Amino acid sequence: MLWLELTLLPVGSTSSRRVSLALNTLPRILQIFVMLAVGAVALYLAFRGVDGQAFLEALQGVHVPTFIAGLGLFFSVHVCRSIRWGRLVQAVEPRVGFRTYFSVCSVGFFLINVLPFRLGEVVRPYLLFEREEIPFGSGVATVVVERVLDMLALGAIFVGALALADLPDGPVSIGGEPVDLVGTGRTAILSVLLPASGLLVVLLAMGDRGVSLAGRLAGLAGERMGSLVSGLLRTFLDALLSLGSLRSAVPVLAWTVITWVLNVFSILVMARGLEFGAQVGFWDAGAILSSICIFLILPAPPLFAGVFEAAVIVGVVLVVGTEFYDQAAAFSVLVHGSQFLLLSVLGGFFLVVDRISVRRLLSQSRQMGSSSPADDGSPPA
Repeated sequence: MLWLELTLLPVGSTSSRRVSLALNTLPRILQIFVMLAVGAVALYLAFRGVDGQAFLEALQGVHVPTFIAGLGLFFSVHVCRSIRWGRLVQAVEPRVGFRTYFSVCSVGFFLINVLPFRLGEVVRPYLLFEREEIPFGSGVATVVVERVLDMLALGAIFVGALALADLPDGPVSIGGEPVDLVGTGRTAILSVLLPASGLLVVLLAMGDRGVSLAGRLAGLAGERMGSLVSGLLRTFLDALLSLGSLRSAVPVLAWTVITWVLNVFSILVMARGLEFGAQVGFWDAGAILSSICIFLILPAPPLFAGVFEAAVIVGVVLVVGTEFYDQAAAFSVLVHGSQFLLLSVLGGFFLVVDRISVRRLLSQSRQMGSSSPADDGSPPA
């Protein structure tokens, strides 16, 4: 998830602005086509073979109060991640209050779901600049740190699920196609996540020398790659330095833990609203959440249509087996629909109350990302 999101973040400084170059290597129309194709294929595979009658019975048999309680926990997740991001923002500008960063997060996460290319990530830094005059690049840096923390938290949950949940060693069948999430996850953790995390710590400990070294090494694969890597590391390092001290970082880390634990409990409680949920424990819910996050790495269409449903079904089948496939399909629709409805209400409310024009917002965000702004983060003339 981190790679896709970071490559879609135009930023305000010359070096970090180059991050967006990775996206521009393909024509925009081709990117849209790929996203729609991925969503359509995922939706087809996920629901191929679903018994329509059993699917409807599963929807009708949901214990509504339990499911709503799980949705309430998802709302608390949104509040907690807003507070966590707010602490990062306050490290740059202490006067920013809850009302501001909660509304900005609500609009941003709503637009991430509605618009392609995760443009909602660009919206948050721009709104910070427009409302609080926080330099655009500094706003982007807070998002970068947020996503790195999310990646580490997700890795920890997935490792816990692999160790403590009763997951099958082999692939599971989804729409007649084998999906080996467990095997792929183990390989990714051992061959990518752990080495990359260790290398990141070493490079950041070296400071500017580490950033320069990483840029030169990546530059062996091409000038563009070197600029991309050095820009990402520079943005991340600047954001870490803005926290100032370990004392400032501890609350951010604590809110990260709280956010992700509540996220797992949200999935767990919503699952308990259906029959299969009686077999789901905390780490089983962690496996389902991991499946969702891993699948969303894919270039999904707006609303994550198809990809989100496939992710939930894979996760549920992974922990309870294919005998609950129809319930898994119903659960995927319920979770996706309810979460999107909640984000839409919150995002739509703040768009109206704060009189935010989405068209102007996206236009200005792109302009700030593609131009060469002044060092103080001011918009282009």
